Amino acid sequence: MMYKMGRKLHRAALGAVVGAFAALTMGSPANAEFDLAGKRVIFVPISMGISLTEGWARRMGEHADIHGYSFEIRDAAFNMAAMTELLAKAITEKPDVLVVHNPTVQLLARQIRQAEADGIKVLQINLQSNQPSTAFVGANWERIGTGIAEDIVKECGAGSGKSGKVSIIPGQLTAADSVIMNEAAFKVFEQHPEIEVVSNQASDWEPEKARQITATVLQQHPDLCAIFGHWDVHTMGAGNAVKDAGKADDVLVYSTGGGDDVACKAIEDGIQDRIWSYDADGQGRDAGTMIDLMLQGAAAADGSMLIAESPLKIIKAGPDYDAGMCWSM
Repeated sequence: MMYKMGRKLHRAALGAVVGAFAALTMGSPANAEFDLAGKRVIFVPISMGISLTEGWARRMGEHADIHGYSFEIRDAAFNMAAMTELLAKAITEKPDVLVVHNPTVQLLARQIRQAEADGIKVLQINLQSNQPSTAFVGANWERIGTGIAEDIVKECGAGSGKSGKVSIIPGQLTAADSVIMNEAAFKVFEQHPEIEVVSNQASDWEPEKARQITATVLQQHPDLCAIFGHWDVHTMGAGNAVKDAGKADDVLVYSTGGGDDVACKAIEDGIQDRIWSYDADGQGRDAGTMIDLMLQGAAAADGSMLIAESPLKIIKAGPDYDAGMCWSM
């Protein structure tokens, strides 16, 4: 369900946002000002203290400072029970906009639906719930999953001389990115029977758990060809396990991430080989712009979600490598 919804939503992404902006500005002077003072935005992330959420919060906060509305953060610190409680409390405070970072496709669905029913606009950032809301800013996980799988086929498939064995390490099997990327990747792999997924174990976003999973898989499959980690942070553990096993030249380590300078360092150090970056710094700017529009009344005419899809960069070693592709706080 999540995969199909993602495909449908991304098709109309830019048109919906551009249309909303045009509707707000049509007939107005180019330098018209808007007053958002007194408006209130609450951000409920899975956790602060990581580059993704810190980068988003910095950019959203900049927009709040420019336009005079308040921006508050309620940090769940990776505690899912606490996250639902924080969101429930935020809903009772009736802010103008809630920004939510969904840990799974279902956990916050009821609360997102409740908030929207209560007149609170909800912006989902990077990870989607099964429940649509006013807007979404984030990566196209179908495109990422397909792109990485196709690259794995090229490097590990027919004619490569490699085993075709692949280990997948999601953060959580029910997280939106994992649901969509796995489905997209397996569609590609199904067309290439020489590709064998020998492991598909979640790390719970923990680098140490990803390291342990990878160490075990390498013992069971010393001819492993590739690892597909669903987030560069926990995939650091997988990459270190590969390096510790002396297989950095044999096993390609793929991941996705926000493209901060730690990602570039991982490429430079040979801990990871290829990272599909959705540029968290750019996402933060997009989220801030989307909030500005939502506070002015932006909404899709047909009731669907407004979407700003994040452009992708592939960070990898080679002659075209450029550390400038990564951002820093």
